[in-house]
Amino acid sequence: MLRVTLRVAIVLAVVLALATSTRSGLLWRLSTFTYQANVLAAAYYVWTLAWPRADARVGVRGAVVLYVLIAGVIWNLFLTGHSMGYTPANVLLHLVVPVLALTDWLLVGHDQVRVGWWQPVVWLAYPAGYLALALAVLNHAGRRAPYYFLDPDTVGAAAVVANICVLAGATLALGYTLLVINRAVAHVR
Repeated sequence: MLRVTLRVAIVLAVVLALATSTRSGLLWRLSTFTYQANVLAAAYYVWTLAWPRADARVGVRGAVVLYVLIAGVIWNLFLTGHSMGYTPANVLLHLVVPVLALTDWLLVGHDQVRVGWWQPVVWLAYPAGYLALALAVLNHAGRRAPYYFLDPDTVGAAAVVANICVLAGATLALGYTLLVINRAVAHVR
């Protein structure tokens, strides 16, 4: 029951956030890591609700949790002043969904296999792909870059390189934190 409740809540939060996002248009919003990560999370949790055996894919589940956590942490630490602030959509995507996904990670999946030591490295693939897209396309799409800290025109090329290194290191550290949590709570579940 907890599994279903958490996952339905995540899906509903993402759908509601998408429905209430009006500034800059939904298509532009979907070019951001936050919206992509949350839509990915909603799709994953719908998949697990429709096909419970999908939970066996602990690597996919860990990646989804990591991505929404990254979006939440970065927005809350660095982007609230560069956005519309704590709007309903921002609260849902940057606070509610990450908390629910982390809660699901901690409390659901007693029969789940442990996360392999190599999976947090693999989880870097999507953020790296997004980064390449942001640098190559989004920064030159005729609109503002989705994230000022990845915009060489705003912070300079050296700062972008430094930011990329910090983001990669923080993502890897958070991924390994999820791995340690997975192994620690596996005995409790």
